[in-house]
Amino acid sequence: MNIMKTKLLSVLVFALLLLSVQGMAQTDRSKQPAPGPAPKTAFPDYYETTLSNGLKVLVITNDKEPVINFRLMIKSGSEYDGKNSGTGDFTTTLLTKGTTTRSSLQFATEADFLGIDIGANAGDDNMSLNGSGLKKHTNKILELMTDALLHPTFPEDELEKARKQTLSGLISEKKNPESISSRLEIFIGYNDNPYSNFQTEESVKNITRDDIINFHKTYFIPNNASLAVVGDVKPDEIIPVVKKYFEAWQKGTTPNYSFPAPKPVAGHMVHMVNLGSTQTQTNVSLVTTGIPRNHEDYMPFTLANSILGGGFSGRLFANLREKHGFTYGAYSSIDSRKNAGLWTASASVRRVATDSSIFEILHEMKRMQDTLVTPTDLDMHKQYMSGTFLLSLENPGTTATRLQSIDLFNLPKNYYKNFVTNLMKVTPADVQRIAKTYMTPEKVAITAVGDAAAIKESLEKFGAIQMYDTDMHPVKDSPDMNLDMDAETLMQKHIKAMGGEETYAKIKDRIMAADVSMNFGPQSIEGSTEITNKAPNKSYELQTFSMGAQVMTSEKWNNGTRVVQTNPMSGEAKALEGEELAAALEEDLMDDFVRYKELGYELKLTAKKMMDGKPVYTLVVTRKHGSSTMLISADDFMLVGKDETKTRPEMGSQSISTRFSDYKVVDGIMLPYKIDVDAGQVSFTIKVTSYKQNTGVNDDVFEKK
Repeated sequence: MNIMKTKLLSVLVFALLLLSVQGMAQTDRSKQPAPGPAPKTAFPDYYETTLSNGLKVLVITNDKEPVINFRLMIKSGSEYDGKNSGTGDFTTTLLTKGTTTRSSLQFATEADFLGIDIGANAGDDNMSLNGSGLKKHTNKILELMTDALLHPTFPEDELEKARKQTLSGLISEKKNPESISSRLEIFIGYNDNPYSNFQTEESVKNITRDDIINFHKTYFIPNNASLAVVGDVKPDEIIPVVKKYFEAWQKGTTPNYSFPAPKPVAGHMVHMVNLGSTQTQTNVSLVTTGIPRNHEDYMPFTLANSILGGGFSGRLFANLREKHGFTYGAYSSIDSRKNAGLWTASASVRRVATDSSIFEILHEMKRMQDTLVTPTDLDMHKQYMSGTFLLSLENPGTTATRLQSIDLFNLPKNYYKNFVTNLMKVTPADVQRIAKTYMTPEKVAITAVGDAAAIKESLEKFGAIQMYDTDMHPVKDSPDMNLDMDAETLMQKHIKAMGGEETYAKIKDRIMAADVSMNFGPQSIEGSTEITNKAPNKSYELQTFSMGAQVMTSEKWNNGTRVVQTNPMSGEAKALEGEELAAALEEDLMDDFVRYKELGYELKLTAKKMMDGKPVYTLVVTRKHGSSTMLISADDFMLVGKDETKTRPEMGSQSISTRFSDYKVVDGIMLPYKIDVDAGQVSFTIKVTSYKQNTGVNDDVFEKK
């Protein structure tokens, strides 16, 4: 197989892709079902009182199940961590890991014996201690909860165990584009506000037991908390029991820290983390400090968000996935916190579609501003949001959390009672006003986590680029390394590393068989390919793909002067002509890189840079009918990748990024057994099953019968 001609397979797969998509496009997805009647709200009534120590108690009677749920909420969260992010998280993790009367094992054993669930967690604006079980175990639930709350010992051995687990998780997160993207998003979006903090190896290593004890003492006080009770109990029945266990909790000084507001985004700037991967995790973010949860614009903003990117029915999903096939899914979301918020549109896209995806996100934001949403579309999203809200009320834990959020976010007492009613009042004009006011494509922070060598240049059109490491420390853009050889020397070293001219001269023919896995948009198909080459310029290709019960094949014959190719859908054969024929003949030259001088190829060494953590040379090879950029390892001079742009009548202009790996020696030359191709709307992996060389292939193979 000619490594430099892998582009031929991508052309055939593209033809197959486009023809398949044309076949599927007959389904009419433009018509949406008419919305049904608006559902009626059913948020339950609740009782509220405050104990003498300042603890607010909220009770919802739910006689549908024999289970009782308690949620103690502390109205301070990880924004109070200080210099060591993770202090609040460690505090809640260790609450149930030992008290003055119970070891961690004893605590867990007592809870498990009665089927009681006790747990704690830390969020951005609050921390919670939760307990649930059968109503008859109410006293035991509260006994365990208050023991963890009032008498934790935060054992050193449990702290070290939690530290070790957290550090292990952080190592994994640094390899995960989505995790790194989430860090980058809050770091850039919340900037000067503590919401921008996240756990790092350094901060986790610096957390001490004294830090946790002081954190617990400062924030775990009754006048900085509320207790929600949801279950088959009446207020007059449960309040005396709550007082029995919680009134001994001593009041403290309510924390009242003032944090700086995040700086709003001005203009465009691109923030990037270099993480070698075939996908790019992209975000377009806006700081929404002007829309706290109790703001009158918050409700129409949530609807505008749903229309733009709230799931399968969102415009981003329809554009980036259904129309362009850039990704499996594109969404937008509101990160709504007590003192600030972010709106973000995000997608994990193929490398070559990175800039196109961002352009389409900005386009959809502008479309929200310029065009009124139709009443039908708006009603559909109202139905979805109201239905989701009502369905969530079946979960006692969610109901408790919502009830406490009224106090946490300073919402009206009837906020959830009137949720659906207020949702239904939103008009198309309200949505457009929200888009014009808050969804401003001219003022966004663009973030990207991916292969900088492949995507950085394409993102420069959106604004200045700032690079970061995985802990969000700004790093200087790595300049190209000094070129330490010329293009001719590099090519000679590459040829030698691949096996040498003399060895290649002995290879007269080659048959490659491989399995192919192809993904485009929501579709995935499997197939196989067999490519036969004969020196210097003959080839035959056979591809077979299956999509459900449908099997499609494509063949291509090149006898050195004539090229015939079949349509995978109709089977019709077509002889190429003119420029298309000339380009195909050039592509099919066997092992042409070894004969670059004879063929008149021009070489230009453009850079030496880092790619996937390793130095590579970028060598531009210009032929009579096209050019490509070879990525050659600076360590062993093997070909690790190739980038090119191809223009074909059946597919238009396409950027194609190819990566080669798993090299093995076959008859003295190096051949790749794994080839990954990213071509924007389609990506595929070729896994070679066999190479056979010098088998004496007959010329009849290359003639269309």
